[in-house]
Amino acid sequence: MKPRILLLDDEESLLKWLSFALQENGYDVYATAEPRNAINQLKLEKFDCVISDIRMPGMDGFQFLKNVRSMYPTLPVIFITAYGSMESVINALRDRASDYILKPFGIDEILNRIRANLRKEKEKPIEIVGESKVMKNILNLVDKIAQTDTTVLILGESGTGKELIAREIHHRSKRAGYNFITISCAALPETLLESELFGYKKGAFTGATNDKDGLFLAANKGSFFLDEIGDAPSSIQMKILRLLEEREIVPLGSTKPIKVDVRLIAATNKDLYEEVKQKRFREDLYYRLNVIPITLPPLRQRKEDIPLLAEYFLKSICEHENLGEKRLMKSTIEVLQNYSWPGNVRELKHIIERAAVLADTYYIKPEHINLPGEQIEPLRKLEDNEIKRALKECNGNIIEAAKRLGISRATLYRKLKGAEKKEGKKVKK
Repeated sequence: MKPRILLLDDEESLLKWLSFALQENGYDVYATAEPRNAINQLKLEKFDCVISDIRMPGMDGFQFLKNVRSMYPTLPVIFITAYGSMESVINALRDRASDYILKPFGIDEILNRIRANLRKEKEKPIEIVGESKVMKNILNLVDKIAQTDTTVLILGESGTGKELIAREIHHRSKRAGYNFITISCAALPETLLESELFGYKKGAFTGATNDKDGLFLAANKGSFFLDEIGDAPSSIQMKILRLLEEREIVPLGSTKPIKVDVRLIAATNKDLYEEVKQKRFREDLYYRLNVIPITLPPLRQRKEDIPLLAEYFLKSICEHENLGEKRLMKSTIEVLQNYSWPGNVRELKHIIERAAVLADTYYIKPEHINLPGEQIEPLRKLEDNEIKRALKECNGNIIEAAKRLGISRATLYRKLKGAEKKEGKKVKK
């Protein structure tokens, strides 16, 4: 069954072009220039995605979105907005739009946005994989604190899944129906970070030609994940402290505070207490953030979770990329468990993704695993052990063992002959 798209735009030429292009790419489209018609159609039938202009006479995109959300809280809604209109983008996110696309755009760009949002809709909201005692304890803690508005500080090395835990807290909370917005303090220079977080008034600096709402306001009633808080400049630290203590922000160029209802979840890979001692981080902010700390262990300290994580990533990647079913050999899992994983869970995911895409066999073998910076010396031994195990489980039946190993019978004979030379034994056919 074709995915059903509702298309709303008062520009007739764009409506016709986009409607035709979407139909040519396998979508069933209902197109209209009237917001009221669109709302009535949503009441009559189910759609998989909505694409709407923001600026329309009679009812603008934001009013239309409120009507959509009252009927379908999670239906993907992609806004079309004029190039460079970041104020519209902020407002769209604040009002719980799923995505936006800037004019002018090509059909490939809008198709990619649609696919991404349809995929998100089909995926489980969040899944944290781990059977180790430490991960079970963390998830129990997440469950206890999710329904509160307490500030959370997530600690851990890069790649341990700090944002994933933050999203889990949001999804389990009463704020789940509102925005989850994230930004890294290390990603932007100080002046840009401040204006993005808190917004600004017209004339606050050169180029500030209009008022602009900040991301904290866009996250109103929702959750805000502030990553790499340890890299926040002192001026930002002071403003964040005010947000936590007074529940208000002051945009650049303004003296009037704005009340904001947002739950802050911060994260860092630094030792914040040491940063406080070195006078690089405000002590008062540290204690205000550190109400409920969650420390995520590096992957090397929870190796019992590696098989589960690897299988989960492999299944997910194969489904998303239409690679068919693939499995990890036991010897491959042993290779993964013997590695130190300096990049943690993120590195494991990338390694599995690469192996899944490049391997042309059902089984992911040790040689498909490309681990940077380390030589996997015992690969030959691991392979021999895997062959012996398969032969034992198949009662010596070479045809069945070859199938189980995901290799041809001739390849298995060749490998057994190599082992035969070493051990002075003869291979039975």
